[in-house]
Amino acid sequence: MNLCCYANDCEIFTIKMIQAIEGMESFAAGHSAPPLSFSREMMESFFRYIEADFPIWAGGGPVMGGTTPVTIAGSMVVTNAEMVAYVVFTQLVRPGARVMVHDYALPINMRTGAPNFGAMEAFIHQAIFNQIWRRYRVPSVATSAGLVSSKKIDFKCGYEKAFSSLIGALSGAHVIQFAGGIYGELEAHPVQALLDNDIAGMVGRFLQGANVNDETLAVDLIEEVGPIPGHYLGKAHTREWWKKEYFLPEAADTLTLPEWVKGGKKDCLDYARERVEELVAGHRPLPLTDAQEEELEKILREEREYYRKSGLISEKAWDGYEQELSSPDYPYA
Repeated sequence: MNLCCYANDCEIFTIKMIQAIEGMESFAAGHSAPPLSFSREMMESFFRYIEADFPIWAGGGPVMGGTTPVTIAGSMVVTNAEMVAYVVFTQLVRPGARVMVHDYALPINMRTGAPNFGAMEAFIHQAIFNQIWRRYRVPSVATSAGLVSSKKIDFKCGYEKAFSSLIGALSGAHVIQFAGGIYGELEAHPVQALLDNDIAGMVGRFLQGANVNDETLAVDLIEEVGPIPGHYLGKAHTREWWKKEYFLPEAADTLTLPEWVKGGKKDCLDYARERVEELVAGHRPLPLTDAQEEELEKILREEREYYRKSGLISEKAWDGYEQELSSPDYPYA
């Protein structure tokens, strides 16, 4: 899945490159300019993405006390007005255009003036937002879930991720954006992504709830086993149901204390690092076909020429590009 953005008409060529690779799923992201404003550049990109039939991911970036009222309710009024405008716009351009909206509101840190990532007020805001947009029957994305304030993988990062993702899920978000990001998503790390995958699995297991039927109630089995010294460990019912009922994390330490000591006292970060190394070592990306490579190269040439004419590529940079093209090592010279 690819997230397509906009700047200096880059979407013109992004759309062509996505269309050149069959089966690649993409959506286009755009953001308002709170309070109650939209940039011309962003709106023009939305015209192009909608006409190319890309799903639209619309959002804002309000700061409570900065670009919206400081209260959660007041901030929601501004945020909601902007998102409604987005949806109306997409449907005017193309009725039935696919669109989802995301909540990205953060309280201001009154000591520094910076957005206060990972704050409970942001999670409350997203919960209200999700409920409103479920009523509108438009998919919502809980984006503030990934915007923690921790600058490294630590306890604070974990509890902010856990609270925000669970609140987002319980309040009805269709998508929760939080995997891998650290400190407002200015940083990202594969180990954090693996840890977040465990959080997502736990949240998903909670949403599934308890499976209640005659088989899971197991009344006949309870009568069969009876009181002490009876036990259920060797029963077929246990062998059949334990994997259905239990969530098995990838990075958690689930050993007993003696096993943990004997095994080197590893923690979840150790297990996550090991798992990431396994995944990276075993990953084999699917290569592009020769025809796709050639088509992408054609689009890149067209793009460079476009930005040269617009003055965004200097003559010095263009000369370097020409030398690269004439190099015998360049595959499409």
